[in-house]
Amino acid sequence: MMEFWLVAKVWSAKTWAFVKKYWQIFAGAIYAIAVWVYFKGHDDKVKEVLKVKEDSHQQEQDTLNSTHAEEIALRDDALLKYHEIIAKIEKDYESKKEKLSDKKREEVKKLVAENSDDPGNLSKLLSERFGIVHIEGVEND
Repeated sequence: MMEFWLVAKVWSAKTWAFVKKYWQIFAGAIYAIAVWVYFKGHDDKVKEVLKVKEDSHQQEQDTLNSTHAEEIALRDDALLKYHEIIAKIEKDYESKKEKLSDKKREEVKKLVAENSDDPGNLSKLLSERFGIVHIEGVEND
């Protein structure tokens, strides 16, 4: 029996020396076991917290998606209105341009009719009213 106690004493001394040398491993293991035991009893609460977090995240995603869809719809409406306005402006421009051209043509016809006998005066009047460059002394052969 004495041998058993001697062996146990030597074994416990070696074990104690090992534990003193590598105490961090044992402290970490004890901490991990303590945390596991503590949270083992609270796993329902942890699951509930995770469920609430998932629901909140899903609500945020739904809100973001719906907001994005609304912004896309508003952008599409704005683009449609923009294109309609541009088309209307272009149409108005073309009609006014035609009216202006008709008005200018009539004015040119009137000036030509009034000054058909004096081409120099006609060119000066056209130059003044329409911005046409008048060069004196140039005749065509």
